[in-house]
Amino acid sequence: MRVSNTAIGLGLIIFAIAVLVYTQTFPALEKGYPGPSLFPNVLAVLFIIAGITLVVQGVRSGERILKFDSSGITGSGLINIVLALGAIIFYIYLSEFLGFQITSFVLLFGLMKWLRVSTPWSLVMACGVTLAIYVLFAKILLVPLPWGLWGW
Repeated sequence: MRVSNTAIGLGLIIFAIAVLVYTQTFPALEKGYPGPSLFPNVLAVLFIIAGITLVVQGVRSGERILKFDSSGITGSGLINIVLALGAIIFYIYLSEFLGFQITSFVLLFGLMKWLRVSTPWSLVMACGVTLAIYVLFAKILLVPLPWGLWGW
Protein backbone atom coordinates (compact mmCIF):
# COMPACT_ATOMS: atom_id res chain seq x y z
CA MET A 1 0.00 0.00 0.00
CA ARG A 2 1.30 3.41 -0.93
CA VAL A 3 -0.12 6.58 0.49
CA SER A 4 -0.72 9.50 -1.85
CA ASN A 5 0.80 12.95 -1.53
CA THR A 6 -2.66 14.27 -0.70
CA ALA A 7 -3.03 11.97 2.33
CA ILE A 8 0.48 12.72 3.57
CA GLY A 9 -0.12 16.45 3.13
CA LEU A 10 -3.39 16.31 5.05
CA GLY A 11 -1.66 14.35 7.81
CA LEU A 12 1.10 16.96 8.03
CA ILE A 13 -1.42 19.78 8.22
CA ILE A 14 -3.43 18.06 10.98
CA PHE A 15 -0.26 17.32 12.95
CA ALA A 16 0.96 20.90 12.57
CA ILE A 17 -2.35 22.32 13.75
CA ALA A 18 -2.23 20.04 16.79
CA VAL A 19 1.31 21.31 17.55
CA LEU A 20 0.18 24.92 17.21
CA VAL A 21 -2.74 24.33 19.58
CA TYR A 22 -0.58 22.49 22.11
CA THR A 23 2.19 25.11 22.16
CA GLN A 24 -0.34 27.70 23.31
CA THR A 25 -0.05 26.03 26.74
CA PHE A 26 3.71 26.73 26.92
CA PRO A 27 4.80 29.53 29.27
CA ALA A 28 5.62 32.94 27.82
CA LEU A 29 8.77 34.85 28.70
CA GLU A 30 8.80 38.43 29.96
CA LYS A 31 9.63 41.54 27.91
CA GLY A 32 8.59 39.98 24.60
CA TYR A 33 11.41 37.45 24.39
CA PRO A 34 10.57 34.32 22.42
CA GLY A 35 9.56 31.48 24.68
CA PRO A 36 9.78 27.71 24.39
CA SER A 37 6.96 27.65 21.86
CA LEU A 38 8.91 29.54 19.17
CA PHE A 39 10.77 26.62 17.58
CA PRO A 40 7.79 24.18 17.56
CA ASN A 41 5.61 26.92 16.07
CA VAL A 42 8.13 27.64 13.31
CA LEU A 43 8.33 23.93 12.49
CA ALA A 44 4.53 23.66 12.54
CA VAL A 45 4.20 26.50 10.04
CA LEU A 46 6.81 24.84 7.79
CA PHE A 47 4.87 21.55 8.08
CA ILE A 48 1.68 23.35 7.04
CA ILE A 49 3.44 24.83 4.00
CA ALA A 50 4.85 21.41 3.07
CA GLY A 51 1.43 19.81 3.62
CA ILE A 52 -0.31 22.34 1.40
CA THR A 53 2.32 21.76 -1.29
CA LEU A 54 1.77 18.00 -1.15
CA VAL A 55 -2.02 18.36 -1.25
CA VAL A 56 -1.81 20.64 -4.30
CA GLN A 57 0.54 18.20 -6.07
CA GLY A 58 -1.74 15.28 -5.26
CA VAL A 59 -4.89 17.02 -6.43
CA ARG A 60 -3.24 18.24 -9.64
CA SER A 61 -2.06 14.74 -10.51
CA GLY A 62 -5.49 13.27 -9.75
CA GLU A 63 -4.11 10.47 -7.60
CA ARG A 64 -6.22 8.41 -5.25
CA ILE A 65 -5.80 8.87 -1.50
CA LEU A 66 -4.73 5.24 -0.92
CA LYS A 67 -3.09 3.04 -3.51
CA PHE A 68 -2.84 -0.62 -2.71
CA ASP A 69 0.49 -1.63 -4.20
CA SER A 70 2.59 -4.05 -2.18
CA SER A 71 5.20 -4.56 -4.89
CA GLY A 72 7.49 -1.93 -3.36
CA ILE A 73 7.77 -3.74 -0.04
CA THR A 74 10.64 -6.21 0.19
CA GLY A 75 11.90 -8.39 3.01
CA SER A 76 15.07 -6.36 3.46
CA GLY A 77 13.02 -3.16 3.48
CA LEU A 78 10.86 -4.49 6.30
CA ILE A 79 13.97 -5.55 8.23
CA ASN A 80 15.41 -2.05 7.79
CA ILE A 81 12.20 -0.53 9.18
CA VAL A 82 12.25 -2.90 12.17
CA LEU A 83 15.93 -2.10 12.80
CA ALA A 84 15.30 1.64 12.69
CA LEU A 85 12.44 1.31 15.16
CA GLY A 86 14.57 -0.99 17.31
CA ALA A 87 17.35 1.61 17.31
CA ILE A 88 14.92 4.22 18.58
CA ILE A 89 13.73 1.90 21.35
CA PHE A 90 17.35 1.01 22.17
CA TYR A 91 18.20 4.70 22.52
CA ILE A 92 15.14 5.46 24.65
CA TYR A 93 15.82 2.68 27.14
CA LEU A 94 19.62 2.63 27.26
CA SER A 95 20.76 6.23 26.76
CA GLU A 96 20.27 7.13 30.42
CA PHE A 97 22.40 4.15 31.44
CA LEU A 98 25.09 4.27 28.74
CA GLY A 99 25.06 7.99 28.00
CA PHE A 100 24.47 9.88 24.79
CA GLN A 101 27.91 9.45 23.25
CA ILE A 102 28.21 5.70 23.71
CA THR A 103 24.59 4.97 22.75
CA SER A 104 24.74 7.16 19.65
CA PHE A 105 28.07 5.74 18.53
CA VAL A 106 26.88 2.14 18.95
CA LEU A 107 23.62 2.81 17.10
CA LEU A 108 25.22 4.67 14.22
CA PHE A 109 28.03 2.17 13.82
CA GLY A 110 25.64 -0.79 14.01
CA LEU A 111 23.19 0.63 11.51
CA MET A 112 25.96 1.57 9.08
CA LYS A 113 27.46 -1.92 9.31
CA TRP A 114 23.99 -3.38 8.65
CA LEU A 115 23.80 -1.23 5.53
CA ARG A 116 27.18 -2.62 4.42
CA VAL A 117 29.26 0.53 4.92
CA SER A 118 32.97 -0.26 5.25
CA THR A 119 34.28 -0.56 8.81
CA PRO A 120 36.73 2.37 8.65
CA TRP A 121 34.11 4.65 7.15
CA SER A 122 31.52 3.47 9.71
CA LEU A 123 33.90 4.27 12.56
CA VAL A 124 34.75 7.71 11.18
CA MET A 125 31.14 8.63 10.49
CA ALA A 126 29.80 7.27 13.80
CA CYS A 127 32.45 9.24 15.73
CA GLY A 128 32.04 12.38 13.65
CA VAL A 129 28.25 12.49 13.69
CA THR A 130 28.10 11.70 17.41
CA LEU A 131 30.64 14.42 18.16
CA ALA A 132 28.88 16.96 15.92
CA ILE A 133 25.49 16.29 17.51
CA TYR A 134 27.02 16.45 21.00
CA VAL A 135 28.76 19.77 20.33
CA LEU A 136 25.70 21.29 18.68
CA PHE A 137 23.18 20.27 21.31
CA ALA A 138 25.18 20.01 24.55
CA LYS A 139 27.68 22.81 24.06
CA ILE A 140 26.08 25.34 21.71
CA LEU A 141 22.34 24.94 22.37
CA LEU A 142 22.90 23.84 26.00
CA VAL A 143 20.47 20.94 25.74
CA PRO A 144 21.11 18.46 28.55
CA LEU A 145 22.02 15.07 27.10
CA PRO A 146 22.16 11.83 29.12
CA TRP A 147 25.51 11.48 30.92
CA GLY A 148 25.31 7.76 31.48
CA LEU A 149 27.04 5.38 33.80
CA TRP A 150 30.46 7.02 33.60
CA GLY A 151 29.26 10.62 33.91
CA TRP A 152 30.59 11.97 30.62
